[in-house]
Amino acid sequence: MKKTSLLALAAAFSLPAADPGCPNYPAAERTELSNQLELERLGAAWGMRAARQPVRLAIARNNFIDQHIFGKMEADAVNPAPLTGDAEFLRRVSIDLTGRIPSPERAADFLASAEPGKRALLIEELLASSGYNDQFTLYFGNRFEVTSSYYSYIGLTGRNLFHRFLRDFVERDRPYNQVVTEMLTASGDADRIGPANFLSRGFQQGDPIQDTWDTLTDRVTVKLLGFKTECVSCHAGRAHLEQINLWLTARRREEFWQMSAFFSRMNMLTVPVDAFSQRLKFFFSDRTTGGYYTTVSATSPGPRPPRTGGPYAPAFITGRQTPRSENYRQEFARILTGDRQFAKATVNYLWAYFFNYGLVDPPDAWDLARVDPKNPPPAPWTLQVTHPELLDQLADQFIRDNYSVKSLIRTIVNSNAYQLSSKYEGAWRPQFVRYFAKHIPRRLASEEMFDAVQTSTGTEARMFVSGFTEPLTYANQLPDPTEPRSDGNIRTFLNNFGRGDWWNVKRDPSPTILQLLYSLNGSQTVLRTMAMNTSSPTTRAGRLAQSSASDDEVTRELFLATLTRYPTAEELQIARDNRRGTRLDWISDLQWALLNKLDFIFNY
Repeated sequence: MKKTSLLALAAAFSLPAADPGCPNYPAAERTELSNQLELERLGAAWGMRAARQPVRLAIARNNFIDQHIFGKMEADAVNPAPLTGDAEFLRRVSIDLTGRIPSPERAADFLASAEPGKRALLIEELLASSGYNDQFTLYFGNRFEVTSSYYSYIGLTGRNLFHRFLRDFVERDRPYNQVVTEMLTASGDADRIGPANFLSRGFQQGDPIQDTWDTLTDRVTVKLLGFKTECVSCHAGRAHLEQINLWLTARRREEFWQMSAFFSRMNMLTVPVDAFSQRLKFFFSDRTTGGYYTTVSATSPGPRPPRTGGPYAPAFITGRQTPRSENYRQEFARILTGDRQFAKATVNYLWAYFFNYGLVDPPDAWDLARVDPKNPPPAPWTLQVTHPELLDQLADQFIRDNYSVKSLIRTIVNSNAYQLSSKYEGAWRPQFVRYFAKHIPRRLASEEMFDAVQTSTGTEARMFVSGFTEPLTYANQLPDPTEPRSDGNIRTFLNNFGRGDWWNVKRDPSPTILQLLYSLNGSQTVLRTMAMNTSSPTTRAGRLAQSSASDDEVTRELFLATLTRYPTAEELQIARDNRRGTRLDWISDLQWALLNKLDFIFNY
């Protein structure tokens, strides 16, 4: 495609100087989506090059993921990065599956092993570990954001119950569709029924009940179906969404209200927990009558524009399915989990977690008018999904395996597509991201960063959480971002690295100057590189300083413990040439330097 044609397409989607959009869809997010559209167009243009010459890739296909990913690369003449080395793979898959870097002892064993199929064996070891349970309990905790800081309606009891509910789901690999059904249909006391707290999390304090129904609807479409409907709850799609989402542009408020009507027969009774009503809890139940009424109190109209018409009966927003019985929430769960978009969105969220880019990206911004290659969108729009057939096959497997998250993860991480290096040989083009031609590095999440500092310095410590019978060791075991309440230093570390609060402050994975300064100077990093107690060292540096290991052996262990690899000959020489002060001084300095290297801070 000629450059002038690309520029014309870009102009067709350019944002106006003054963004007239709804403030709940901020200009920054709209710009991100506009940039993503540009990348989609570049990818489409590359695939349609008239002069392309297919290539043959000498890379093994471990499963059907590889067939699709490398098959498209061959067809469109895109060369992939080489496969990872063992060290890079070990660190990547350990962080992705458990949220932690491996111990130096485990790393040494894996790197020394010549056992055939050792990568697949490592994957099974990690999938069976408690670390996997911790990491994916946190993953789904981040998705559903049930925090005890939410108004006064979710207490520590309800939060802990919901956390245990998620952990039980991950540990037993319960069918995901059943878990979602339990969250949507929960009845009873939220301080006794863990999944009911998902509903509590959507309650809108001080606003009419319709705003709670609408908020729950948007949370469901984003978290479970992969697309945002909050805009449509306030206005029709036209005049706000034309430039970023073709499908949502055609949606009307009435369709959204019909979706929200599935919650209209749910009773939400609040009961004081204490004598002064400082905290309330919910009892959930259902009526056999009711619909979505648009009349609200004039003294409490809520933040949305006036509603009109009605009452509205339930109809699902994607396929217009209606209830078969009077229990609207049960019907909602049945229709939602049976909708193919539910499986596809779940698969895509997990794909994006492992590849740092979705088959549909952003994974919470699906445009359902641009995902079917048999029904392509009108020009200048392009298909949003990178590999439609692969997405369908992954969804098929997910459904066939009884909505097993672990089975899906096993398939993903065993693929050679996942095991490509982050180092690309040759000229890299932005559109190659959509081919997954190399692994995209990501900054460690806040919990991963804290736990990596602990493991590398050998300073794991206990953290106490109310309602937990045993102290916790790792940050990815914490039940929500208010913890550990008894240790402000740890909370400061996690917050500085973008943990957010699951309510008002979004989780932010981007690097910042504050993080750099904190990593260089913060006590949670600096003190862990010292001896702490010279008579009985409590850090790796202190123990190594008192050991009989040679200087080169110390350097090798610090590299292995911190970066999950041995030093190169050049790095080993640099360490020799820069020993200053006492043995403890230079060991401490070396570990501090390694903790501030990019290959520690990022997962490659």
